Amino acid sequence: MPQATILGKLFESEAKVRLMRLFLMNPGEIFDARIIAKRAQMQPRAFAHDLKKLLNVGYIKRGTRVVTLAEVRSGKLKRRRVVGFGLARDFMYLNEIAQLLASDAPRAREKLVSSMKGAGKINLVVIAGRLMNEETRTVDVFIVGDSLKKAKIERALKTMESATGKELVYAFMATKEFQYRYGLYDRFLKELFDNPHEIILNKLGIG
Repeated sequence: MPQATILGKLFESEAKVRLMRLFLMNPGEIFDARIIAKRAQMQPRAFAHDLKKLLNVGYIKRGTRVVTLAEVRSGKLKRRRVVGFGLARDFMYLNEIAQLLASDAPRAREKLVSSMKGAGKINLVVIAGRLMNEETRTVDVFIVGDSLKKAKIERALKTMESATGKELVYAFMATKEFQYRYGLYDRFLKELFDNPHEIILNKLGIG
């Protein structure tokens, strides 16, 4: 397939770019169709169409993964093979695509703050963990504020997940509790701020 045709099929929609980022950021994973559609926030019909194109140009490939399920009646664990899709690591333009998608990360972070409008009085937003390419960290997004609305925050984070291709872990805390624990060099906060992080909203004067 000619290069121009391949690139045209890859970058023809924002939804498809979300799909590409999902596979790129999880190179060792095999996702089934249900999980892919949910993580990329896509409608089933558009999802199937875009997935087929990525498969045809060789960006992804079919694969299987083994899942362990508990039977409802007996409670016994049962292993089952699930057919899905994963990144084709030998795709010819993989390095170039990785650089292009990485350059869009700052914009996704800015959108995170704006997408949480109406979620309460938010005073501090810190990104860490997987958003800083630190796979060992336990929290990816930390939010401090008052009268926080969990449902709206989670919707904003789902949008962030689809934009970054990464499943995120978050935590939030009331302002007074944060200030108290911050002054006591709380273990959780110390680990958060001692490791790679970025403060993308700061109304508390945290250095």
